[in-house]
Amino acid sequence: MKLKSILLGLGIALAFTMSSDAAQYVVPEGQPPVPGADASIPDNAYQNYRYGDIRKAPDFEIQEVLKLRYKEIDELVRNREISVEDAEALKKVNVKYMDLTSHDSTVILLHEDGFNAKMTAPIRAVAGIFTPLKSDGITSFAVDRYALASLSGTIVTPEDNYNENSELHKGMFIYPGFKSAYWSISDESVRNDSPMMLAYVTFDSDSNRHYIVGLSKFHQPNVKELETEMANVVIPSIQPLDELARISDLVKWDNITYRLPKGMMLKAEEKVDSEYSRRVYYGQGLELVIDRGPIVHDDSAMSGYFNRIFEDYLYGSSSPLLRDIPIQSAIVWNNGVPTYLMDQHNPGKQSRIFQLIQDDQYEYDMHLTYEDGKVKYNHIELRNIMEYLDFKNAKELRRKAEIKTKK
Repeated sequence: MKLKSILLGLGIALAFTMSSDAAQYVVPEGQPPVPGADASIPDNAYQNYRYGDIRKAPDFEIQEVLKLRYKEIDELVRNREISVEDAEALKKVNVKYMDLTSHDSTVILLHEDGFNAKMTAPIRAVAGIFTPLKSDGITSFAVDRYALASLSGTIVTPEDNYNENSELHKGMFIYPGFKSAYWSISDESVRNDSPMMLAYVTFDSDSNRHYIVGLSKFHQPNVKELETEMANVVIPSIQPLDELARISDLVKWDNITYRLPKGMMLKAEEKVDSEYSRRVYYGQGLELVIDRGPIVHDDSAMSGYFNRIFEDYLYGSSSPLLRDIPIQSAIVWNNGVPTYLMDQHNPGKQSRIFQLIQDDQYEYDMHLTYEDGKVKYNHIELRNIMEYLDFKNAKELRRKAEIKTKK
């Protein structure tokens, strides 16, 4: 089955301040311009998970959720289960929670079967599908009720994919880091009010593997929003993962594999009690703490992340969050397995990056603390390191994520 058919079928079935040079596309003579490309938007706009401060869910939906939560909290006050003061504090936490989770971005990493790439999309995707692409590659989908993003690795060249593509809206472009690059917009998807745009690329660094990146907006008759996000956020975000090997090392802890900035060393590994363990790393002005414990919320990993964000990070009295520092967040999909990353970048001062992980046995809380501008690695390099994860039982973990999608 062709990728376009997979994407269209899935879309119909599921119908959820940086300074830099702007994204500069070069279009060969005779080719149409890349739709949506805006030279006023920085080419690193994707690095801000809260891109454009756009909510990833409708405002009316957010207000309805808050209204329901306020009603439940007021009921607790009437029943004298909590005080008025506690109720007001709880309402404020709900507002923070809705603000954080309605501005998530989606990051997809593909590092399996020889493929090695990532992309970022300004959508909130809470379910995933990881599937073979015929016999020539793999695809990782991330999806919710409003949008879909996908990253495919394939041995079929962009040129062949482009030539096989019968769409009327398509073209070739030149962009830094790509040896070859093409785009297309599905005519059928536009007719179905769920426009989809694809990019087919080969990196300068690897001529033997090729990638297809897709973005679709469900029930969205206006294709302009899709074009703008794809041209100015998604395509500039497409990159190989090669740099990670230069700046970090792979470390295993039973089922999971994570990356550690080079120069850091394990200083402590201890059993906190019969159920909880901790690893602490220091070096290069960095501190990485990883806490591991039993799964507290017996539900999907994604639901568990949202419960932990609310209870342990936003509401908990011992929250490791830095006070009064803005948070940007992303749902990260490593080979189809979801985790949740929160980033508190405080330029020139103490900053912290969090990664929430859940496999079939444990919950993990990772947090990396550093003084921005005073360590060997910059903010984005450190966040890239924290995004990367792998799991021995990835097939089983992504099967669980897929079950939630198919219900």
